[in-house]
Amino acid sequence: MPSKVKITFCGGVDEVGGNQVFFEDSGYNVKLFLDFGINFVKYANHFDPHEEPRSPSELTDLYLLPKENKLSIKNLYSKFYIFDHEKQNYIQKKNKCKDLTDPPTNIDGILISHPHRDHYYGISMVNRNIPIYTGVVTQRIIKAYSEASKSVMSNFYEGLLWKLFRTRNVIEIKGLRIFPVHVDHSIPAAYGFIIESSEGIVVYSGDFRMHGPLSNMTIDLIDKTNQLKEEHNSKHPDDSKKSKKADLKINTLICEGTQINKGAIESEEMVENELRRLMANNPFDYFLVKYNRLDWDRFRSFNNIAKEFDWNYIIAEKDAYFYYLLNNKAMYDTMKDPNILENDNIYILLRKYDRYPWQTKIRNIFNEKGKNHRLIHYDDLNNFDKNFFLFITIMSHRLKNNLPSHLNGAFISSDIDPYSEEYFDNSNTIIHKLKKIGIPAYRIHASGHAKPHDIINFVLDINPLRLIPIHTDNQEFFKKLFRNRNINVKIPEKYMPIDLTGEL
Repeated sequence: MPSKVKITFCGGVDEVGGNQVFFEDSGYNVKLFLDFGINFVKYANHFDPHEEPRSPSELTDLYLLPKENKLSIKNLYSKFYIFDHEKQNYIQKKNKCKDLTDPPTNIDGILISHPHRDHYYGISMVNRNIPIYTGVVTQRIIKAYSEASKSVMSNFYEGLLWKLFRTRNVIEIKGLRIFPVHVDHSIPAAYGFIIESSEGIVVYSGDFRMHGPLSNMTIDLIDKTNQLKEEHNSKHPDDSKKSKKADLKINTLICEGTQINKGAIESEEMVENELRRLMANNPFDYFLVKYNRLDWDRFRSFNNIAKEFDWNYIIAEKDAYFYYLLNNKAMYDTMKDPNILENDNIYILLRKYDRYPWQTKIRNIFNEKGKNHRLIHYDDLNNFDKNFFLFITIMSHRLKNNLPSHLNGAFISSDIDPYSEEYFDNSNTIIHKLKKIGIPAYRIHASGHAKPHDIINFVLDINPLRLIPIHTDNQEFFKKLFRNRNINVKIPEKYMPIDLTGEL
């Protein structure tokens, strides 16, 4: 039987992060990618933290981004919109490619599940005729991160063909229907996708968790999947006569498994409770805190505790600008709090010079709102009163030299699975530097990824014919875990197509 539906994994295979799943459905003549990220651990093996690639070939040659010649595609990468920051500046490149059109391509779309860079890093390099399907807020976060970051190839989004959706929308590509459904993750605007393929329903989980404040969103993905299955079965009752097994099952579930082999009973509520316990018996005058700056839930948890104990919370102006963009036109209540402008306990630590447009913008916003007293400089830290949290990502000489020597501080590391979202974790470096000046370290954490018991229940509730692990360096463990559960686990290999046609 000719293969109607097949998927090829270009990334996310036996590794955490870098999801790139090539989906083909000949019944609809559709070719698309599910996520287009990069594995930052492998990236760090080839590029220094401050080094930036200047062409897609630097990444495809290392198998960090999909290789065209290994797939049935043409013109995946842009001909005119590749930005080499060493040859020209952003404005020059924007003007140069303004009216240029990339060659035709046979890729019908790229679906981005959420705004962690290990899932969308490569979209800046793709052919501008390829639609980028992503959530309204997902795009807002991606663009906000880009605006507040360096002008380099991976942040050049000019000319992209954005196609935005919300939960409950239906994406239609040549008659193929795709249902995006929000899930709970460590960052807002995370989605899973349900695809009504020629061979039945295919589910892509994206990254998800069941222990976060919005775990009901992940349940929505399960419920929508089963709703579509029941609708299909009621419309095609003859299918059950041909195959009772097919009538009862979802064709394929592509499921993330970051923590498939290990778990901890934790939640965002537990993070707040642990912070509360620390504050109740607190001998320290201030805390330095570190977490993924995109982790909105963690920011809220820390600021909630700061307000509860009447402490101030200091963030960098880059973060203030990013969070302001999330507050602005917030679609979810969870994105309205903390409110950067209205929460007067939040102070903004300014860089010495105003070099970038986003810096001018956030400073002007605070000035116009009469909040300029909350804009502080590094020199102010040494004279700052006690009782404050200071969010950091690195321990620079400037910061270290301006910490108030007359106060006693401590460091709290609270990163969300840094190995999966960023290309290096410098927490140990920070701890080592702080140890030299008498600042102890704590670890208070809750993961952004599902635990083993949650993954098992998620899979059983969807009950697929095939289960394919992704976003895990323990993919073989899936086979062992589901050996007695009548679940057929298919282990992917890079660039080896998996046929989803027919029954098993």
